[in-house]
Amino acid sequence: MWHTNKVSFLNLFTLILGAVESSAQSSTQWPQQTFKSTPLEAPYLNVTKNGKTELGYLFFSPSNSNWSYPTIYQDDGQLVWRGPLVNTSAEQPQMLNGEPVLAYWNGANIKGFGFGSISILNSSYDEIYKVTLPGAEEKFVTVLDPVTYPSYIDIHESQITDQGTILVTAVNVTQMDLSSIGGPKDGWVQDGLFYEIDIKTNDVLFRWSTVEHLSEIPLSNNELPLDGKGTNKTTPYEYPHLNSVAKYGDSYLISSRFMCSFFFIDKNGNVTWHLHVSGDFTLTPGTSFCYQHDPRFESQTEDKITIHFHNNENADFTSETVMTTGMTIALDMKTKIVTLVDKLWDAGQPVYAESQGSYQNLTNGHVLMQHGAVPKLEEYDENGALVMRAWFGYHGGTKTYRGYRFPWVGKPRTKPDVAACSTEGKMVVYVSWNGATDVQEWKVLGGSEEGQMKKVTVVPRNGFETRIAVDEVVEKVVVEAVGGVGDGRRSEVVTVGQSC
Repeated sequence: MWHTNKVSFLNLFTLILGAVESSAQSSTQWPQQTFKSTPLEAPYLNVTKNGKTELGYLFFSPSNSNWSYPTIYQDDGQLVWRGPLVNTSAEQPQMLNGEPVLAYWNGANIKGFGFGSISILNSSYDEIYKVTLPGAEEKFVTVLDPVTYPSYIDIHESQITDQGTILVTAVNVTQMDLSSIGGPKDGWVQDGLFYEIDIKTNDVLFRWSTVEHLSEIPLSNNELPLDGKGTNKTTPYEYPHLNSVAKYGDSYLISSRFMCSFFFIDKNGNVTWHLHVSGDFTLTPGTSFCYQHDPRFESQTEDKITIHFHNNENADFTSETVMTTGMTIALDMKTKIVTLVDKLWDAGQPVYAESQGSYQNLTNGHVLMQHGAVPKLEEYDENGALVMRAWFGYHGGTKTYRGYRFPWVGKPRTKPDVAACSTEGKMVVYVSWNGATDVQEWKVLGGSEEGQMKKVTVVPRNGFETRIAVDEVVEKVVVEAVGGVGDGRRSEVVTVGQSC
C-alpha cells in the first residue's frame, strides 16, 4: 500500500524547507550549532514530529564541500556526539560480540568512490579495531594512478556480521572490451568488488569481483550512459557500482546501482539469482526499481524472501521526475513472481534523491529512511504514517550516505568541557560533555583555590550544552556530572573570565 502524511510547519526552518525540493540552495549556509564550552560545531537538526517515534538516537555523517564527520543526535534536534573531522561515510551503529559499536569509513573520497579504512569504536568512542584492505595482493589501480593508498576499502559498505567479520566494497580500474555498448575495445571500467574480512585479524575470508563474472552480469544491463567514459584509466566506466553487501547464511546479497539490480551470490561466487526487470523474476506492477540503495532481507524462507530498500529512482543524469520511496517487496522463490508489500513516501515533502540513502526496520513496525543526497530523515509508524521529518541541510549543499536509529549509552573517557564568565555581578557557566548520553544533572563548584571548591548550584542537564546562570561570582569553577555511567566525573578547573 502507499502511505502519505501531512505535518504542520512549526518553526522558521520548516517554513524555509517548502522550497528545498524545487531548488537546490547550496549558496545558502545551513545554520550550524556552536557552543561556548567547546569549539565543536554541527548542523542544526530541524525536527518536526506528528506522532510517537521509536526509542534510540539518530546516527548519520553530514558532509559538504567544507567538512565531514560522524554524528549522533537526539530526535529533538540536540547533538549528542560530534566525531572527528574526517572524510567519512557508511556510519553505522551495530553489534559486535554482543556489544554496541559504531563503524564508519574514513579516507580519500574521489568522484563518489573512496580508498580508506573502517574505524570501529566502542561506546567510549575508543577505536578498538581498524579494518584495512592493503593493495599488495589485489594490485589496485585507481583513477589517480600511480597514486597509492594504505587501504583500498570503498565508501559504500561497513556491515558487521554475526561471525565477527565485516563486509566491505572496493573498486579497481580494469581494462575491458566495451565495444558491446558502443565503447572502445581496449576500454577501462571501474570493477566493483566486495570482501568479507575478519575484524580481529584483518584476513580476507571471501573476495568477489564483478569483472570476473561478466557472463552472469553483462555490461548491456548497465543504465549508466557511456558518455565518453571508459577511454582511459582516469575516466573509467562504472561497472556495476556496487553500493551494498549483506550476508545471509553463506551467501551474499549485493546491490548494483547503475544496473538497477540485486544479485544473490553463493559461497562459490556464482550468481544464484538476479532481480531486475529482465532478470530471473517477473515483476508485477509497482515493484520495479532503479538506482536503489541498501537492500536487506526482512524475512527469508525456502519459498519466500521479503526485501526492503531505498528506491532512489533518480541519478545525476536523470530528470528527477520520479519520486524516491522506501519499498518492501516479496519474492516467491517457486513461481519467480515479485509482489509489492509496502511503499513509503512523504507526500507533503516528496524527495527526489539522485544518490545514496538507507532504509532501516525498527522495532514495533516503525521504519527510518534517510535520503542520501537529500539531507532528510523520515520515520514512519507501523501503519505507514509519517511521524517524523528531520532536516540537517539544504538539498545540493549537505548530504549523508546513510542514517540509522539505535539505542546507545555513550561513555566518553574525556572530561566535561566548561566555560565561565561574569557580567554585571552575575556568573554564567556553560558545560557540555561530547558523547555522554545519561548525565542527569550538573553540579557547579566554585572558589578561589582548586582544593577549596564548594558547591554553588546543581541544575538539570539541558541539551548538549547547559547554560547555568548564578548570582554568586567566584574566581574559579569546576563542574561535576551527576547520574549515569559518568557520575562524579569532573571538568578541569577553569578561571571565570570577563566574557564568554
